[in-house]
Amino acid sequence: MKTTPLFALLLSLAGPVAAACPEDDGFRKLASFERLYLGETHGTAEVPQLVQCLVEKAIAAQPDRLAVSLEMPEEARRPDSLFWKNQDGRASQAMWRLHQWLLTQQTAGTLKLDYHQPTTHYPNQADYEKAGGQALNALMRKHARVIVLGGSFHSRREAFDWMPGVAPMGSYVGEGTVHVEVHARQGGSAWQCRSTAPAGSSPPPPICAEHAVPPLPLPPGDAGDLRDGRKLGHDYVYLLKSFMASPPHQPQ
Repeated sequence: MKTTPLFALLLSLAGPVAAACPEDDGFRKLASFERLYLGETHGTAEVPQLVQCLVEKAIAAQPDRLAVSLEMPEEARRPDSLFWKNQDGRASQAMWRLHQWLLTQQTAGTLKLDYHQPTTHYPNQADYEKAGGQALNALMRKHARVIVLGGSFHSRREAFDWMPGVAPMGSYVGEGTVHVEVHARQGGSAWQCRSTAPAGSSPPPPICAEHAVPPLPLPPGDAGDLRDGRKLGHDYVYLLKSFMASPPHQPQ
């Protein structure tokens, strides 16, 4: 993987590099999309690294206007913000490293760093999704090249059958956006906050920990494949080999 000297220094201070950038045909096609909405499983080491690789590729192409948007509130821009004390996967060590690198790239003038998590209180999930999606739509219209990273629920092109009244953020971003869900062929683990309860009872407080991620329930494929994603509500599915959990930046 080719990295800038400054990023190499940041990684040496923050922790080990997750993996080298892919060199497969699937990644090259992924990197060619001018408006890309990636859907992830929060809390892995691999997906933030993939995003860094895609951004490096985009910077090398020298677009006139490059923007990268993360599913975080605007306050995440500050390293001492409460967001980075969260225990869910969006505030993982891997995401912290990606975010710090993106800040250095913004300072260097190579991109605009955007945050699309709505901070206003909304009465229901549908309004929340609409607000985030409309903000992304405006971002898409301002920039020639856009890379968005969010949870795989939000990145869908259309609503789930079991939630027909909740159109996800991805349904608002406009034509020309390519929606890609990132999966691990072998499954693995992710740092997530989960809460389960029997039907009809109130769920207990979520438990934030390393949780297993099952293999992708699709026909066999190889890491690096870019496959039809319509069954999962996306244009494509991009396959990584496996996921490894990335713990919180500030563990409690």
